[in-house]
Amino acid sequence: MRVAMLIAVACLTGACYNYSPLTQPTPETGAYVSVTLTDAGSVDLARYLGPSVFVVRGRYVGADEQGLVLTVSSVELVRGDQIAWAGERVTLPNDRIASVQVRQLSKRRSALLVGVGITGLVATTAAFGLVGGANSGSTIGSPPGKK
Repeated sequence: MRVAMLIAVACLTGACYNYSPLTQPTPETGAYVSVTLTDAGSVDLARYLGPSVFVVRGRYVGADEQGLVLTVSSVELVRGDQIAWAGERVTLPNDRIASVQVRQLSKRRSALLVGVGITGLVATTAAFGLVGGANSGSTIGSPPGKK
């Protein structure tokens, strides 16, 4: 039973996500967003984000007159490397943003992941005979030296 719970929790926490274009003027506070910078934004923000950063991912905190405010969880470099951040707060100027996407749960891919997990659990259970009781036909002998 513990194995089943572990697999269920792993499937739910490892759910699949998609990034979708923003459909409203601003994301909801706390939403996980992916912000693609313009070429000028990448150059201008290099002193804050590091060189060659073109995508900034994190939680949307809000917007002010200077731009979007995020707590950054990672940045992606032009060459494809991802660098983890620890939630530092950064303001991205509006004129340096090429696009904003919001992370959403992909119900279809998550359902597929859960289905694969359940199938694996059933196959493992069947292969190793994990269901059922102990062999009741065995006898346990008395300790050595006692009869």
